[in-house]
Amino acid sequence: MNAYSVEQYVKDIRAVVSEEHEIDAISQRIKPLALRLASDPSWFQDKYRKVDPDQGVGLHLLHEEENHDLAVFVIAWAPGRGVDAHNHKTWAVVSGIEGQEHETNYVRLDDGSKPGFADLKATKEETLFPGTAVCCRPEDIHSVRNNGDQIAVSLHTYGRHLNHTGRSTFDVEAKTETPLILKIEK
Repeated sequence: MNAYSVEQYVKDIRAVVSEEHEIDAISQRIKPLALRLASDPSWFQDKYRKVDPDQGVGLHLLHEEENHDLAVFVIAWAPGRGVDAHNHKTWAVVSGIEGQEHETNYVRLDDGSKPGFADLKATKEETLFPGTAVCCRPEDIHSVRNNGDQIAVSLHTYGRHLNHTGRSTFDVEAKTETPLILKIEK
């Protein structure tokens, strides 16, 4: 099989998005493309394993459209680190490249009408490994943690750049919701 580049991946995603209008159809068609790119080592660089020591995670932007739609990242997770419960407010497809990342999914019990308040309940847990992928809807809430002893690396594709969606992070115990912006490596 020929090498699959980030550029070809982006071109293929643009075609999918132009043909589909339902979020589930978009993400299900992108999922095999993400798995293909994640399994092809030809484009991967060592710098994608870099983790910001303060965040415990390194976000490496591979592609972003001028209007902030369609963003592709490689995300590296330090062992034992991750991101607390959060939403994306856009569709997402995540595929494992190296290591493992553990996801806990949540359901929101309140109606979201009280600013700064969120009552969440954990519903499902799974661990993402190389060769596996998951899809997220805009309203999905999950936490991600590297539960291995090595750096974990995954490919993340979003319908809109994460720092342009108005997404939130949640403290499950304190029942709070606050804006979430993460530092991006260029």
